[in-house]
Amino acid sequence: MEEDKNEWKNPENKPSLSKGNSRKTPSNFIRYSGMAMQMLGTILVFTYAGYKLDQWQMNKTPVWTLVLSLNSIAASLYLLIRSMPKVK
Repeated sequence: MEEDKNEWKNPENKPSLSKGNSRKTPSNFIRYSGMAMQMLGTILVFTYAGYKLDQWQMNKTPVWTLVLSLNSIAASLYLLIRSMPKVK
């Protein structure tokens, strides 16, 4: 036990609390992969909804699939840009 306490007194053995390793803020990898999953989910849900609308209306051309998928891409990009930190 005494050895453990002495190890923490030595500054070389202390864990570093830099910005990237802080427990209060997620790492960049987690943050950006979460954004990517949100974008992917939004695009997939709206594209599937458009596909089902086209099936329900028996459209020969996939009008709703195209409209909803393109709108979901635009909305995802808008939300991605809004969630990025401001550059000073």
